[in-house]
Amino acid sequence: MKYYWLLLLAFLVIGIAVKVVSEPNMPLNVYLFKLINYHQVGALNPVMVFLSKYGREYVWIPLTAILLVFKKTRRIAITLAASFILAIIVGEISKYAFAQGRPFLYVHPDYLLVPPPTDYSFPSGHALIVSDGALVLARMAPRWLWIIMMIEALLVSYSRVYVGVHWPYDVVAGWLLGGWTSLLTVDLERRGTLAFVEKFLKA
Repeated sequence: MKYYWLLLLAFLVIGIAVKVVSEPNMPLNVYLFKLINYHQVGALNPVMVFLSKYGREYVWIPLTAILLVFKKTRRIAITLAASFILAIIVGEISKYAFAQGRPFLYVHPDYLLVPPPTDYSFPSGHALIVSDGALVLARMAPRWLWIIMMIEALLVSYSRVYVGVHWPYDVVAGWLLGGWTSLLTVDLERRGTLAFVEKFLKA
């Protein structure tokens, strides 16, 4: 059994727990949310809002496109794209399967810094995508690049709780699911499963 299946198992355990209990009824979840969201620093608010709004597609799509241009990094770009597609699919299915409300629906919304999203909360789609991308890079990219993008991914994930749109468990679940999608995709790439895409691009 590949160890990354344990990440999926951990995600499902948390998912079942939040489905049965509901996130606003989980004391540690609420405590951590208030600890982060209620202690905002005025000077950091614009930075956190920027990261929350633009740290996903406005960073990862251009990065993937740049990596695709160069032959040396094309495999990385193809793996990123495939992993993102998988992450988006399982992320959307999970949101509707677990159907958890956003924290501002239950906790005083005074510290909500961005327009309220209308979809479900669990797992965090932002945390899922940025962790997925960072972990693919950690397996395939130069050290300097994946370290920078790992920091970016952590900041974006933190910002989602900071601005008030996600519970901490949403973010943890996003990273667990992102770990599974990224490592599964990298494993498939190393087995040659994605080679046909690179051959198509060369044609």
